[in-house]
Amino acid sequence: MFSKIRRRLTYANVTVTLALVFAMSGGAYAASRYAITSTKQIKPSVLKQLKGAKGPKGETGPAGAAGKEGPAGKEGPAGKEGAPGKGERGETGAEGKAGASVSGKALAVGSKECPAGGSEFKAGSGTTYACNGSPWTAKGTLPKGAAETGEWNVYHFAPQIELLGTAISFTVPLVSALAPANVHFIMPGETPPAGCSGSVTEPAAASGNLCVFAELMSGVEPGSAKGFPTLEGLETSTGADPSGTQLSFYVPAEGQVVAKGSWVVTG
Repeated sequence: MFSKIRRRLTYANVTVTLALVFAMSGGAYAASRYAITSTKQIKPSVLKQLKGAKGPKGETGPAGAAGKEGPAGKEGPAGKEGAPGKGERGETGAEGKAGASVSGKALAVGSKECPAGGSEFKAGSGTTYACNGSPWTAKGTLPKGAAETGEWNVYHFAPQIELLGTAISFTVPLVSALAPANVHFIMPGETPPAGCSGSVTEPAAASGNLCVFAELMSGVEPGSAKGFPTLEGLETSTGADPSGTQLSFYVPAEGQVVAKGSWVVTG
């Protein structure tokens, strides 16, 4: 066997074999000596050939957490006005019935419906009357239990000691006069007596009583009896007649006099 190998060994075979051994050992030495650590060490044309094809698309990852809300954007311009809608016109309603005509006639004084005279009005089947005189009753007097109110005042400069008077007039007369015991004068801050209640802003009186409330009394007195004295003397109260009464005040010294208040009378 070895004799066959010796016969085939020539100078050329040996030379090629040695060259191959040195080439392989040198390449291995260079590979361990010069390691490739960056793509910049590779020739661009070679690097281009080494680039692989694009792989398939990977699966979609889970949704990330919501980010912070951004600032509001600028308000956009107003849009164009829309075209008018095409509404349908409603049906015409039925014609209403003709109203009843009103007729009227005058009523003479002494008539049953209006003793003081007035007018009668008829509309269809209804009849109404407009009578002259007091709105309370045909007789023109304040009914029992009904009340009327008013205000009174005195503004004066007194040059000396004197008496002053002012009147209270009832718009609707009373059926009869009131006795002095049923006429009351209440000073500012004073508790109303029996027959009177309320205050100067909301005066109230029991039936058959006149209550006069004072809001201000400056430089003047209502009299020693705090009632309604006559102009001739301070000790006599006059009460009230059906049409009203007279308030009299005593001025103790020279100066400005201011007095005012309210009143109420109940039939």
